[in-house]
Amino acid sequence: MNTKKGVIGILTGGGDVPGLNPAIRAVTIRASREGYQVIGIRRGWAGLVDIVREKDADNSNNFQVLTEEVVNRAGRTGGTFLHTSRTNPSRVKRDRLPLALQEKYTDD
Repeated sequence: MNTKKGVIGILTGGGDVPGLNPAIRAVTIRASREGYQVIGIRRGWAGLVDIVREKDADNSNNFQVLTEEVVNRAGRTGGTFLHTSRTNPSRVKRDRLPLALQEKYTDD
């Protein structure tokens, strides 16, 4: 989808709570209607940490393009269809970071 306004990413971190899927659905529908593309990050912060930033890399386990059709199927279920993890981004070891972020890593 070509978009004029930009891309919005949705990430659910921490544990499951009621209402996440309806919230994801509402944000996706509104953003899509306003001209944004919406990407769901799978498995919370772990999904971002595990992305391989290479042109031909298969990152399909890490993200999902969200459309009204996708979120309408999941909007009435509990938890989060994007899944979540307990990965704390401030405690990720340097060797697990994407290469592009490793140079910014500090050991303080």
